[in-house]
Amino acid sequence: MSEDRGSVSFRAVWAIPLLALITLILGTWGWVIHGFPVDESIYRAVGLFDNNSDTYGDDWGIKEWRFRVGRVTGLTVVFATALAALGALLQEQIATALARRTKQQVVVVGGDMLATAAFEMVRRARRSTLWLGAASFGASSLRALAMPWPAQERAQAVIEHSRRADHILIAHEDDAEALTLARAARIASRNAFITVIMRDVRLAEDAGATLNESKTRVLSQAALAARRLALENPPFLIAKERHHPRIHALIIGFGQIGQAIARDMIVNCRTTYLGLPRITVIDPQARALEGVLRVRAPEIDACAQSHFIQGEISGRAVHPEPAKIAQAIAEGGPLTAAYVCLATDLEALSAAAMLQSLLRSIDIEPPPIFVRVRELNTIAPAGEAGHRGLDVLKPFGDLASVLEASEFLSNAPDAAARGFNEAYRASLPPELRDDPNNRSAAAWDVLDETYRQASRDAVAHIAAKLASADIDPVRWRAVPGLPRLAAGEQLFDDDVQLEALAELEHERWNSQRRMDGWRWTDQPRKNEARRLHPSLVPYEALTDDVKEYDRVYVRQTQSAVSDGG
Repeated sequence: MSEDRGSVSFRAVWAIPLLALITLILGTWGWVIHGFPVDESIYRAVGLFDNNSDTYGDDWGIKEWRFRVGRVTGLTVVFATALAALGALLQEQIATALARRTKQQVVVVGGDMLATAAFEMVRRARRSTLWLGAASFGASSLRALAMPWPAQERAQAVIEHSRRADHILIAHEDDAEALTLARAARIASRNAFITVIMRDVRLAEDAGATLNESKTRVLSQAALAARRLALENPPFLIAKERHHPRIHALIIGFGQIGQAIARDMIVNCRTTYLGLPRITVIDPQARALEGVLRVRAPEIDACAQSHFIQGEISGRAVHPEPAKIAQAIAEGGPLTAAYVCLATDLEALSAAAMLQSLLRSIDIEPPPIFVRVRELNTIAPAGEAGHRGLDVLKPFGDLASVLEASEFLSNAPDAAARGFNEAYRASLPPELRDDPNNRSAAAWDVLDETYRQASRDAVAHIAAKLASADIDPVRWRAVPGLPRLAAGEQLFDDDVQLEALAELEHERWNSQRRMDGWRWTDQPRKNEARRLHPSLVPYEALTDDVKEYDRVYVRQTQSAVSDGG
């Protein structure tokens, strides 16, 4: 429902007390004119709401125009109030029944904060929507209904209410139940675009591969926030502008968001002109989190330098002592960017303010500080000269930006990855492109989720490849979808440049595999069950046949971003 329609409904409700006030004014006025005291005049005016009152039965009472108008407005108030009360009693039942029988373009499922934000976003987009799992019932219009979970099983409720939807968003508090609800939604609607936004990054990746449907996308809130942040504020560009030899990121809080930022930086932000990234983490559970990371990615040291500090930076405490923090940061070289990723906006802002003070006190040049907040307006945007304090912090990860990045309202989600897949297929000879056994060459809608994700990952690294090719950032920074080069612009001009980008692509592939738990093996063939691969070696150690895979990816990228590609 649009805001305009909401305001009309609001004014209509206020017509009842307005008419009641007019009735009392007219009645009081009429009795005062006939010589009655004000208090008694008000008392007599109340009789205008009673059609059977004898107060206005005499001749002059009927002829007085103020009383005649007042009786009309008074009776209107009585009947309107009765109808409004009846409507309030029956509204939920009527709206619930209609919700089952009418088409809602978008169904939002879940009680998460993200579901709340999604419901409001759909309303502003003027599309009919049903929110299933709201905290309370609400229906300012039959085009925007919010309903709590009914008494029946939740999966069955999703089936009943999703049959006619074009788009279904699942933003549930429980990741496991979210998958159950996603399957129920697919049973209800075979053609709807279903977007599932989960809390756990790894579970989201695994669930997407398990469901393996082109119109069901399983995403994580943390990964969406991290990718959007890197797209708008590429750390490799910040490092280049500040003349740093590598990206050195300080992450305060290593929960899902912090881990997603680190992974995106390691996998998608490698360039030809920077060394291995350095990740410095400060978290109260740093040692435990480092242990988990090293179990999940045993070869992480081959794709990033990491240093974990068991401590805290907040308005309540700073530990270990500033001198030790300063030493740990200095060992990693100049800071490229800092990321504050804590549980609440209040904690994040407090920690960011303390971090600013700490960096000043230990004489470290302050980097851009990015703060994860749920509401974008919590921090004033930086940009005016002379701003100090919280105004110089840069917010990211707000609910609206996460929802936009999810493309849950799009009729063509993953357009960039689709374009990359099409460019790959177009580069193949017909015998390979049309071979049913060549699963990686299938069209997008029948492609295995593993290869769809590979296309998404390749797209995520395009900006870093363009930066490595010294393409003007205006072409790719914060550009949604596939960047486009101008006519005549090339990602590479000769074999030397192609080889440099192919080596970069192999480094990206190495990092991606290692962050997913793969390890090197001296066996000639990969072992998917144990996640062992013989190609997890430096580019120069590869055979030319294997190097050709990386060159193909670079050529694909050039084809995808070329003007008209």
